[in-house]
Amino acid sequence: MAGVLTLAWLHYLGIMFLAAALVAEHLLFSPRPDLKTARKLVTVDLIYGVTLAVVLVTGIARLFHGGKGVLFYMQNAAYHAKFTLFIVMALLWLYPAFKFLGWRRTLKSGQTPALADGEARRVLMMIRVQLLILVVLPLLAAMMARGVWST
Repeated sequence: MAGVLTLAWLHYLGIMFLAAALVAEHLLFSPRPDLKTARKLVTVDLIYGVTLAVVLVTGIARLFHGGKGVLFYMQNAAYHAKFTLFIVMALLWLYPAFKFLGWRRTLKSGQTPALADGEARRVLMMIRVQLLILVVLPLLAAMMARGVWST
């Protein structure tokens, strides 16, 4: 019982950190940030990436070691929708992440990074779509927990 509770707690903590990091990334983002903001943005994006991994690992662990059993989840379309959207969210993170990782060399040299207008629009759109997905995931989780869309 303690293991199941600890796993759920870690999963929920990961989700909270993930949400906080994604909102912070959205608020900090600028196509031409100053040096201090660019450093924060790179760090926040790294935190976001780590929390994506934590949520994925703890979520999969809960699938196999949670209270409802694998069969409950495998027969639930809300679970499949939730998992699919989470993977889409993680894939969307890759575009901004590579842009921000590219900033590291520029930042180490003491220069401020910049994105072209088109790149900046794409990065901002990716962040906003992830935020939208993040709003839908709790609804799907509640549906899943109540057996909505179960076969």
